[in-house]
Amino acid sequence: MRSGSRISAALVGLATLPLGVLLSGCVTTQQVAARARLVDDRIRASQSPLRLTHQNPDVRVTRVSLLPGLTGTALAVALRNTSTRSLTDLPIVVGLTTAAGRKLYLNRSANVDYLDNHVVVLPARGLVTWVYTSGRRLPSAARPFAEVGVTQLPEPVAGTLPRVAVNRVPSGSSSLARTLSVSVSNLSGIPQYSVPVYAVAVRSGRWLAAGRAIVAHLGTHGRATVRLTLLGSPGAASLRLSVLPTIFQ
Repeated sequence: MRSGSRISAALVGLATLPLGVLLSGCVTTQQVAARARLVDDRIRASQSPLRLTHQNPDVRVTRVSLLPGLTGTALAVALRNTSTRSLTDLPIVVGLTTAAGRKLYLNRSANVDYLDNHVVVLPARGLVTWVYTSGRRLPSAARPFAEVGVTQLPEPVAGTLPRVAVNRVPSGSSSLARTLSVSVSNLSGIPQYSVPVYAVAVRSGRWLAAGRAIVAHLGTHGRATVRLTLLGSPGAASLRLSVLPTIFQ
């Protein structure tokens, strides 16, 4: 699925699942209802244009890189949560500033995939590298920017975030391929849907390429393998992978 093409199919699929499927593990009907409401809220949010009323005082944008590739462009953003609590469903807009100082926004129109303009969670005092990808070749001379707002969704009850893990599937090559396989594991008893996986290729502190993939569904203690495409010039760089939970209780 290309960035901004349509609402996440996995979210739509979850919204139509029967109750028995949502009842994964030992959970109450109230927990299942809360999960369904969260998915519904995300779908509705993705159907409207994104507008930031003000920037989030608890989130610092520490780095933004524009990474043009052969088949599109990635925009990687390093975000730090300066607060002592996890922040969820944060709206984020990204774009380019022209030489004339004009801001061109890339991801705030209606019917953009929810994960293309939201960070599902920032752990307390945590650092997350979030990635936006576009099928367009964006001008490399432009200056990228990112702005993070405050969630418009009801925040879940504070607590320990479900654990998910990601690892690269060995390919036998020392250099990074533009397309690679990653294995994602749900280490919790909470089912996960539309799970974002982010990758950044790094060499000598420089970001050379980035990409993202979505795991449609991870059952309790489940595992899945997905393909991820890097946009940019990965070469002999090292790979940094991250994955974020999307269902919190």
